[in-house]
Amino acid sequence: MRIITLFILFFPVSVLAYPVGVSLGWGSGYSWTQSKFDEPINTDLGQVKVPSYTSVKNQDLPWSMYAGFRFHQHYGIEMGYLDYGSIKFTKTITSATQDGVPTGNVIRNARISTQGLYISHVLFFQVFEKLQLQMKAGIIFGDNQYAETGQVTIVDENNNAITDPEDFNSYNESFAKGQLAMGLLYHYKPEWRLRLQVNQIEFDHPSEKESFSQWFTSFSIERKL
Repeated sequence: MRIITLFILFFPVSVLAYPVGVSLGWGSGYSWTQSKFDEPINTDLGQVKVPSYTSVKNQDLPWSMYAGFRFHQHYGIEMGYLDYGSIKFTKTITSATQDGVPTGNVIRNARISTQGLYISHVLFFQVFEKLQLQMKAGIIFGDNQYAETGQVTIVDENNNAITDPEDFNSYNESFAKGQLAMGLLYHYKPEWRLRLQVNQIEFDHPSEKESFSQWFTSFSIERKL
């Protein structure tokens, strides 16, 4: 299915002309994340369960590597690999009786990393003699890697807190999503360019009622071949 999608999207371009310019690049930078948590307060078997979350922190160094193919003064495509880094947060569900007496809690420490291969249409707009604006829209084929640790604490009838040993869970969720980007390309030498770019992607985790919007601001250096 992925190969068919790429063929439909980009084959018409490839048959029109050979690229008039090819470049290779690598970049790194900084990522940040907007999150939305929709876990409601639940009542189950006389227990009131209240979720709470820490703030989402971005970890690891995001980076990308890519190849660009220019077919026209104002149009090209770009293919590459992009790693958004990882995010980390803690979810706690506190349980109590309907009278407000604590009965325990469940703690989930989550770490989610996002990466994948992408291909994008690129539009070029000349701003100044050596500066161009790039607008990009394409598809990224990747996965979210989840690494979670958790523990359960129960308060017994004698008001003693009993904590189970920490457990660990790790799994992947593949995706194919649209991706947008905008960048500034500076031609500081005939064969060398500097690029400042912002990428954006959205993904969700339905089983935990979580959704995320992740942004990656990168600084890249690329060479024209």
